[in-house]
Amino acid sequence: MKSMTSAAVFLIAATLMAVAGQEPETLTYDVAAVDGKLFLENGNESRRLKPGDQAISGDHLRTARSSSATLGVASHATVFRLGPKTTCALAHDRPGLLLHVERGRLRAVFGAILGAGPRLVTTPSAVLAVRGTEYGLRVKKNGVTRIVVFDGVVEVSDSAGLRPPVRVAAGQQTRVKPGKPVEPPVPHQLSPSDWDHGRTPPSPGMLGSGTRPGSPSGSSRPGSSRSSGGSKRHGG
Repeated sequence: MKSMTSAAVFLIAATLMAVAGQEPETLTYDVAAVDGKLFLENGNESRRLKPGDQAISGDHLRTARSSSATLGVASHATVFRLGPKTTCALAHDRPGLLLHVERGRLRAVFGAILGAGPRLVTTPSAVLAVRGTEYGLRVKKNGVTRIVVFDGVVEVSDSAGLRPPVRVAAGQQTRVKPGKPVEPPVPHQLSPSDWDHGRTPPSPGMLGSGTRPGSPSGSSRPGSSRSSGGSKRHGG
């Protein structure tokens, strides 16, 4: 067990240091769209952002209830679509780290960049590394993180370094609890549009207990007006 833990720590450290030859750079985040309210909050400062505004590494952002916003990081070919009541820090303290999601949900789209190292997103319980892919991410108040992959592959590590990274492929989901290893990936049947509409697949532990993978909990079935209408896909 000790050797396995040591290997896990080494692999996670290798991922995080993949671009360690560079100093963390100051990134610019372009506000491409806002539906509702998006706030920039730094210390005692709080101001509302609108499309066309910019934020930089180190800023903290928050969407209001029933609001969403789309951010673009052109230098890293990345788009983040923040859902309602989402708080995040625009990362700057680690090479390759683009966003730390404290709470809420988002959809992330990473375009391919030739020769680029992993682009990282963190939560209180997980580290996600990609080179080119698309996934949905939800972080609960207690730090539990759900990852739903729509395209490509995501390497998911637990932030405590308990196990080696887990590869989660398109059509799969996983969950990470604070201080626990990444759970084994299981199928989901959601589209990016479903995710943008607030649908969430059942928890991995519920699969096999009579719940069909991808069926919503307390929401409309696939093909209903809620899921069939689709939403405009930002950055997809």
